[in-house]
Amino acid sequence: MVKYFLLYFYLILIISSILGYGFLLAQFLNKNLLKYNLGYIGILGLLALVILSYTTIFFIKHSYHHNLIVHAIGLISFAFFFFKLKLNKDYILLIILIFLLSSSLFILKNHDDFSYYHLTYSLGLTENKIQLGLGNIGHGPRHHSSVFYLNSLIFLPYIKFYLFHSIGLITLTFVNFICLGFILDKKEFKSFDHAYIFYLLVFTYINVKFYRISEYGTDIAAQLIVLILIPLSLLAIRKKISKFEFESNIQLLILLICYVITVKPYFVVYSLFLFLFLILFYKKNYFIKLFFLSRTTIIAAFTFVLFSLVNLSYTGCIVYPLKETCFSQKIPWSLSQKEVQKMKVWFELWSKGGASPPHRVEKRKEYKEYIEGFNWLKGWTDTYFFNKGLENLLSILFLSVLFIIIFYRNKKKFPESFNKNIYKVLFVILILFSEWFYKHPTLRYGGYSLLASLVFLPTSLFLSNSPINKKTKKKIVATLVITSLLIFNARNIKRIDKEIKVYNSSSFPFFYVPKGDSELISLDENIKVYFHKNIDACWATKTPCVGGSGDLNLKVKKILGFNVFLAKNKKLK
Repeated sequence: MVKYFLLYFYLILIISSILGYGFLLAQFLNKNLLKYNLGYIGILGLLALVILSYTTIFFIKHSYHHNLIVHAIGLISFAFFFFKLKLNKDYILLIILIFLLSSSLFILKNHDDFSYYHLTYSLGLTENKIQLGLGNIGHGPRHHSSVFYLNSLIFLPYIKFYLFHSIGLITLTFVNFICLGFILDKKEFKSFDHAYIFYLLVFTYINVKFYRISEYGTDIAAQLIVLILIPLSLLAIRKKISKFEFESNIQLLILLICYVITVKPYFVVYSLFLFLFLILFYKKNYFIKLFFLSRTTIIAAFTFVLFSLVNLSYTGCIVYPLKETCFSQKIPWSLSQKEVQKMKVWFELWSKGGASPPHRVEKRKEYKEYIEGFNWLKGWTDTYFFNKGLENLLSILFLSVLFIIIFYRNKKKFPESFNKNIYKVLFVILILFSEWFYKHPTLRYGGYSLLASLVFLPTSLFLSNSPINKKTKKKIVATLVITSLLIFNARNIKRIDKEIKVYNSSSFPFFYVPKGDSELISLDENIKVYFHKNIDACWATKTPCVGGSGDLNLKVKKILGFNVFLAKNKKLK
């Protein structure tokens, strides 16, 4: 019982601290943002903590002492704004929502990448300040996500790393709260336009689909945010919108995209939304000023600089695995462009169904031929689409058809206020979908959010302003919200029951972490590396850790207080 209480207690404190940092960032950027939904404030808080984490890791490890100070500041900030803004009702509703979603917090089995490198990467930040060239010791440290840096900040006494899977749940909570805030808004409920229906579809979809949020690693956390970009874009192009509301929405759009890129660098493609608004509103001076000469731009640029420095520290590349961003000849610990290109091809091969046991392309010389054009389509269809992709597509289509059945009422024409710019948003989504399908057609690389958006937006437009009476509409909306949350918890209870029966339940509600043997190896300058002898994954072994498939053929130097890991054939200039 003590474990359950502590998990809840820490989770509420962490979320409150995140909100505190969100308020600080909103205060710095635009006081109008302080009035926005607590869900948006929470995401701003996550971004603020990412910036803080990126900065401090160059000077100090994220130990208990560091993290307690960080969250003390966050909680003080939260308390100040809580009383200043009178947040009693909103905060209570948020706590209730956390409780309703918390069944996803309890896991015994985590996803494979968690044991392989997510846990080790995050733990490494709590045991050492940043180390240069860790990408040379193995595959895992090359894959950056700000989620690992957020994880390192919730390394706290007693619970240690047992909340490292909670960033997904925290993100889900904030996104749900954004949706609920819009759904429960009386003015928006009355209008019942495309934005309202889209929010309702998103709320239903994410709670029915992503009940295993703890097991989805970094992928779903990013895609949940992406799903909010669409209605935020729809709100920003409304005809009846004040200058201040427009500016605030664009600020949020820029910062959300900025945060998403740090979570999943591949999602840099979503910057297309910013170019859309630049095209639509280039004649408006205040938009140009906001986009190029504002505090928002400064924060976004600063985040990108820190993001680049962190990536360069691990791999010598700004964005791995793009060889064009690597400094193989200038940074001594950098991965070679040949190695980076090889991994880029492998990722594309894997996402196109060419690296799975049922349809594996064995010969390296055949990789390029397989991924070119649409040579991969049959293999992908057989091994991936009918295995995983179809199930997700059917769930999206089912929800859309269900909404049409329950909400559609015959209407003579589109409302006069209909904004044709909506089609431009749809066009951007279509471009993003085409790029995803042609290059990396796997759900974890954006498929969930793109497929949902591509179907949900036309559905929302079709049902917009449907002449349905107020009483019936209330009943339907309430039923959808309650049913979604019930399904979320029912599926999680079923999952928990299965895990307890199959896996080691002695640690529950903490997730299972095996205790394997590790060997301490001293490298150059007496720098210690831990080699996990029994299994490929390092799990919670002290860091830096090299798993069974890692590389110990290294040399290590100490430069300006930083450990620098180099391949044997590399020399410091």
